[in-house]
Amino acid sequence: MNTGKEILDKLNELSKISEPSKGVTRLYLTKEYLEARAVIENWMKEAGLATKIDGVGNLIGEYKSQNPKAKTLVLGSHQDSVEDGGKFDGILGVILPIVCIKNLLKEHGELNCNVKIISFAYEEGTTYGAACLTSKAVAGTFKEYLLELEYKGKKLRDAMKECGFDPEKIDECKMKKEEIDTFLEIHIEQGPVLEFENLAVGIVTAIQSCNRYLVNIKGQAGHSGTIPMKMRKDAGTAMAEIIYKSTKLAEELGEMVLTFGKVSVLPGAVNVIPGEAEFTIDIRAMKNTILVDTMEKIENIIKETVEKRGMSYFIEMTNKIMETACSPSVMEALEKSFIRQNIPVFKLPSGAGHDAQEMANIAEMGMLFVRCVDGISHNPVEDVREKDLDIAGNIIMDYIYNF
Repeated sequence: MNTGKEILDKLNELSKISEPSKGVTRLYLTKEYLEARAVIENWMKEAGLATKIDGVGNLIGEYKSQNPKAKTLVLGSHQDSVEDGGKFDGILGVILPIVCIKNLLKEHGELNCNVKIISFAYEEGTTYGAACLTSKAVAGTFKEYLLELEYKGKKLRDAMKECGFDPEKIDECKMKKEEIDTFLEIHIEQGPVLEFENLAVGIVTAIQSCNRYLVNIKGQAGHSGTIPMKMRKDAGTAMAEIIYKSTKLAEELGEMVLTFGKVSVLPGAVNVIPGEAEFTIDIRAMKNTILVDTMEKIENIIKETVEKRGMSYFIEMTNKIMETACSPSVMEALEKSFIRQNIPVFKLPSGAGHDAQEMANIAEMGMLFVRCVDGISHNPVEDVREKDLDIAGNIIMDYIYNF
């Protein structure tokens, strides 16, 4: 069976469901989200899964084994994308298991384990800032304050209501520990390691920690032609100096990665000195203590840069995800599947955050990475090879069958 081709065909079909953009833009609580969810639900039903949609919009497909002692394996990833992203980030981990289950049931008729596949509705944090919101609901780690986050002037609470969800019933989304034994997420690597090693797939050992911050600087707007350089309170140049110095610091320390992914100035006119600047900080490392220590140094840079200009600032932490080790038992079982399929065993950490981090709160957790071409992700040119999908599909079918 050509598993890889079927997976790729479905991913290409889903990529057409997008806001107008060079790549894929499929955001939570939009018509594109609803349209994609309906297509995925139909594929789940065709695969032999019963389906339901939980209180935050996650789509769940379920197969119940006739085995009275059956354990429960949950597979899944996210269906949302970043703005102008690629075809494979997240959604691969939804479609690949669906195809695998369909093929397994077609070949064997039944399985010895219960299987659930979750298409998480919102992981990226693109709109409301915090990542993994809907897997937090399933894992029971969702906090009430998250409902007050805003996107384009609308609170998450209100946007959920408009889409037909009840934010007061998020607790009902929680999966009990006795309902799940193992969670497994399949994802493109989003980096260059597998490509460098010329390997199709790898077993993830751990997911690194990630802290995010929002920084606001208040200066004083003014005419661009009348105020001498030394007399300005230019929030824009202060922001630029902070970004430069912080980046140099991260390069010197070498233990983490630092990104200023969203920057803006107000009023944003060609002939007006910026009176306000706002930017985000995304900082990641294998240990959260490294992030805390580094952020203290960055805060000192911000304080010194802003105060010498006679301006003010505030910093808000918007997201905190601790480092998460993958379960040794899941890694061992994946390794056995690699060996049975004659695939070289290779292990690597994850630099990106994933829904699996939240699900580790309620189950043994593991991840399988699939090589992406040139290590490129969060980009319209993001790509995978059909033969790699075929290898990954065979490994996952072996893993499920022997679970």
